Amino acid sequence: MHHPIPVYTAHAVKAWESRWFAADNSSFGLMQQAALVMANVLKTRLSPAATLCIWCGSGNNGGDGYLLAAYLADVYRVQVYQTAPPSSADAKRAYQAAVDHGIHITDTPCAADVHIDAIFGNGLDRPLTDAMIDIVRAYNAATGQKIAIDIPTGLHPDTGMPLPICMSADLTLCLMAYKAGLLMGHAKSHVGEIICLPLIPTDSELISTATIDNTLPTLPTRAGRGSHQHKGDFGSVMVIGGSSTMGGAAIMSAEAAIRVGAGRVTVMTHEANHPAIIARLPNLMLGDIELSETYRLSQMSAACIGMGFGRDDWSARCFDTWLLALVEYGIPTVLDADGLWHLAQYQAYRLPDHIIGTPHHAEAARLLDIHADEVEVDRIAAIRALRDKFGGQWLLKGANSLTIDHTGTIRICTLGNAAMATAGMGDVLAGMMAGILAQAPDTPISQIVALHAHCGDLLSGNHIAVDVNEIGKTAARILKRCAV
Repeated sequence: MHHPIPVYTAHAVKAWESRWFAADNSSFGLMQQAALVMANVLKTRLSPAATLCIWCGSGNNGGDGYLLAAYLADVYRVQVYQTAPPSSADAKRAYQAAVDHGIHITDTPCAADVHIDAIFGNGLDRPLTDAMIDIVRAYNAATGQKIAIDIPTGLHPDTGMPLPICMSADLTLCLMAYKAGLLMGHAKSHVGEIICLPLIPTDSELISTATIDNTLPTLPTRAGRGSHQHKGDFGSVMVIGGSSTMGGAAIMSAEAAIRVGAGRVTVMTHEANHPAIIARLPNLMLGDIELSETYRLSQMSAACIGMGFGRDDWSARCFDTWLLALVEYGIPTVLDADGLWHLAQYQAYRLPDHIIGTPHHAEAARLLDIHADEVEVDRIAAIRALRDKFGGQWLLKGANSLTIDHTGTIRICTLGNAAMATAGMGDVLAGMMAGILAQAPDTPISQIVALHAHCGDLLSGNHIAVDVNEIGKTAARILKRCAV
C-alpha cells in the first residue's frame, strides 16, 4: 500500500538537525550513523569486485564520504579524491578515521567502477565556483556508476535547478528526509533512483512543504454494476473545445472520458468537427459550441474546456460564455490548453474551487505574468501563486507534476517519463480527469494525475513517444483492477 511521503525544504531539515543536536545528541554520531546505513545499502547493491572512488568535499557531506570509505573498506577497494581539505570539526574527525583505516587519499580523481559524490549535499544554495564547475565536469565525464550522497553536487536543494551545472547520478542516497530539490526543476534528469534513509525521529516543529503521493484512484461504482443501473448513473461529461481547424483535441479528451467509465459524453465543438467525431466515436453526443446552449450543463456531472479552442476572437467569445456558465453550474471542471490562454486575459478573475487549471510551465508563466524560467526555478512557489491569484485547484504539469487542492495542500507525482512529452497527452489527461470526476467528484486530482502518469510508464518501454490513443484504454484496465 502506498503512503504519502513528506517533502521538506533544506532550511527545515537543517533546523530539525539543529534541534536534535541541541538535545545533546552527537553530530559526529549522526555522521557515523549516516555512513553506516549507506554502507549497508551499497553492500547489497554493488558487486564485491567493484572499485570505488569517493569524491569528498570540505564540509560534513565530505565527512560522510570519509566514514563511508572506512566502512566499505572491508569489502571493496576504496580510494578518496579529496576535492578540498576538511574544514569542519566532524569532517576532520571523519578524515582521520579514513586514514586510520588505511584509505588511500589523493588530490586527483581516480579511475573506478563506482564514483560517489560526497562534496556538498544539502548545504549548497549558491552558484558553484569556476574550480568546482571543473570538478563537476570531471565527475560527469568519468566512466562508471555514479552515486550521490544526499543531493548531487550543484543541484539546488529546494528548487532542483543546477547552479549552474550539477553532478548527475544513477542513484541518490537521500539522508534524513526528502528535500524538495530532489523532485523539482531539472532534478529528474540528475538524481537517478532515490533511496531515502531516515536517521532520526521527526519532531512537532518539522513542517513539510509538500508530499509525494502516487496513489491511484478507485471508483467503487465500477464494481458489480447492477442490472437496474443505466449510463446516467455513471456520470455525464461535457467536453467543450475544438475550433474548425483543431477538432482532434476535443476528440481525444472525449474518448479518454468515455474510456475511464463516464456513462455518457457530450462534445460541444465547432460543427466542422461533427463528421469526424461521428466517424470515430458514434457513441458520443454532439452540440454546436457557437449556439451557447449552456443550459445543457444542468444535465452534466463534470466538464473540461479549452482543448483546441484557438486564440482568435471567435474562441474568446465562446470561452467567455462557457466559462461563466461553468462557474455558475458548479460541476467539477478541468480548464486546459487554450482555455488557460484566455484565462490569462482575466488577470483579476477568481475561480471557485470546482475549477481545476492544468498548465505546463509556459502556460503558468503567462498566467502569472512572469518568464517561464521563473516557474521552473521554483515550481512550488509557482503553483501556490496560481492558487493565490486565481483561486481554484491547480495541476502544474511537467517532470514530477504538482497539484494543489482547495485546502492548499501540495502533492508531487513522481511517476511519468520523458516519452510522454508528445502531442495530445494533455488533452487525454483533461478528458480522464473529467471522466473520473463525473463518477466520483471527491477524487483528489493528484490521484488522477498519478493514474495518467502510471499509464505512461506502462506504455513507454523504449519508445521515443507514448501512444496517446492507448492511455485511456490502459487507464480503464487499471481502474477495473482498483475497483472495490
